[in-house]
Amino acid sequence: MMMHRRKTEVSDGTHASVHFGDASKDMSALWLHATGFNAMTYKALLAPLGERHRVAALDMRGHGRTDLPSDPKTLKSWHVYRDDVIEFLEKEAKGPVVLGGHSMGGCVSLLVAGKRPDLVAGLVLVDPVILNPRFYFWLHVLPFVRQSNQMSRQAKRRRPEFASREAAYEAYHGKGAFKGWREPFLTDYLVDGFQEATSKDGKPVVRLSCDPAWESATFSSQRNQPWGALKKIQKAQTPIVVIRPNIKPVMTNKVTNLMMAHYRELVLRERPGASHFHPMEVPYEVRDELARQIAYLIDGYSPTDDGLLRRTLHGSQWDDYD
Repeated sequence: MMMHRRKTEVSDGTHASVHFGDASKDMSALWLHATGFNAMTYKALLAPLGERHRVAALDMRGHGRTDLPSDPKTLKSWHVYRDDVIEFLEKEAKGPVVLGGHSMGGCVSLLVAGKRPDLVAGLVLVDPVILNPRFYFWLHVLPFVRQSNQMSRQAKRRRPEFASREAAYEAYHGKGAFKGWREPFLTDYLVDGFQEATSKDGKPVVRLSCDPAWESATFSSQRNQPWGALKKIQKAQTPIVVIRPNIKPVMTNKVTNLMMAHYRELVLRERPGASHFHPMEVPYEVRDELARQIAYLIDGYSPTDDGLLRRTLHGSQWDDYD
């Protein structure tokens, strides 16, 4: 597996990204992380795809190693993330890519495809943060209303520093949001989730790359327009696959049904036994879906080429039960 980091100069700073596969190949897919995480978090999921394609993961504004202005007071919606991704794709991708994302990354992927469908061959969205249309309606009708939610308040209280990454690992491992994570996702998250710094008393520490105030602002800045984006995507006939866990998903049943009603070609894959942190719990399922969409939309492999699969138990230990 070949992995390399890349810095991309954009209009107001530098985007950091991690690439898997031959650097001389065109980019086939781009992955966008959840709020507070970073590109490296998903290394174990994406790296095997680099055997045949170049697949990239982006550190979005205020996250990981990306160096773009991230003043929490200026963040009103996720459209700034959308526009950042568009500029990145304009510079780094030679053609449409499969755009995938988790949580916030899923919603931002939808927003990107809605504004620039020419950049997106298809979408793979894992429990994207898409809320009821009425919620967005009132946020736009009453823009002066201060947004706040439990996730925003929790993020603001996150411990910003640890003595080392090892200390952070011990604090996180098997607890809270990290409880069901497989190895090595937590280890990979910590690589770029923290950066070396100096404490107020002059001691070496590691500090969160995504400042808790920025993470909090991201959770509370929901003046997005995913439903408008979905209408534009439907017009462009962009393929969409949504992977939805069944343990406390962000996408409610009502939102899921509305999305399928608005876009009947949407493919929904529901996974029992997985939570919102589906990519860290069942990474092979997300990886397989990304590989499938790359095969269909980039390589030109047709689903009809699969043919019929016949499964037989004859000649096995189960013959006595026929």
